[in-house]
Amino acid sequence: MSGKAPGTRKASMSDVADLAGVSAMTVSNVINRPEVVSEATRAKVHAAMRELRYRNNLVARSLRLAQPRQIAYVLPAQDSVGNQYMDAFVHDLAAGCQAVDRNLTLVAERGTEALMRACEDLYFGQSAAGFVISNLGPDDPRPVGLRKRGIPFAAYGRTAEAFASPWSWVEADAAQGIAMAVDHVADRGHRELAFVGADPGIVTMAQREIGYREACERRGLTGSLARIVECGRDLETGVRVTADLLDSTGPPTAIICVSDPLAAGAVITLQSRGLVPGRDAAVTGYDDTTLTSFGTVGISSVRQPSAAIAAELVRLVIERPDAPEHLLLPPSLVERSSTDPAV
Repeated sequence: MSGKAPGTRKASMSDVADLAGVSAMTVSNVINRPEVVSEATRAKVHAAMRELRYRNNLVARSLRLAQPRQIAYVLPAQDSVGNQYMDAFVHDLAAGCQAVDRNLTLVAERGTEALMRACEDLYFGQSAAGFVISNLGPDDPRPVGLRKRGIPFAAYGRTAEAFASPWSWVEADAAQGIAMAVDHVADRGHRELAFVGADPGIVTMAQREIGYREACERRGLTGSLARIVECGRDLETGVRVTADLLDSTGPPTAIICVSDPLAAGAVITLQSRGLVPGRDAAVTGYDDTTLTSFGTVGISSVRQPSAAIAAELVRLVIERPDAPEHLLLPPSLVERSSTDPAV
């Protein structure tokens, strides 16, 4: 290394290349495209970086400057009934990108193989620094495919592998969110609850059901475990399911919904029968969308920390941590009149 003592100046990429016995282009590839470099060569380059303290002074800067300015978001399939929360999340993700001098680009998914080709073109063509994917299924092939191809990404949500997955993901703690709703209505004297919108085939919905079951058991509301309704998450379903619950032999006095459209449907049914949401029966939703403030009834709803989730996803795509990070962020409960017994 031309005899210069370590510490006399900041090490350059050429210094690392000289010490590792490789070209400067190989060092650049190790930093920006490690998947194209053999494991043995990566090990030599990383050893040289450590000896020269290169990571501490220039690697982060090199990563920032070498990466494209675009972060790509894979749009989930269109929801026939709409998804206000995910629509708002895209805005938070764009803001999260702009906060770190990045721009958001959108990718439409048209089947897994077509998506993988699109991601390869964007990443290896230096048009995108990495990807954010969402709406993951239990055995979702997308994170597996992206990881196999060496394409950086972070997932909004987990697969069935959960904390064992070898990629990073972020989501709100869905079980905690529903547990907060259960505790909220239980604190107001409700002993007969119902859980509406169960779907064990979707990871986050399964977590919400877990939160309901565990909270009911903790509060001694064992009778409420018999009122778990598997159904869709749209407003029309909320109207129908609530009517069925009210007509049952043991109707609930509090309805915990996995979505705001379901909760809005529950409110409509209660009002159609001359019942006052909050006073006669409590209703909670999930996602705190604009549906919580329609009409004269405000719906208490679990709010996900969307902006914080977006910021963490952007960070993970940019920083590409050596070990996968699995982040559960705490939700909050926004209280409104649908759970107020004094209305």
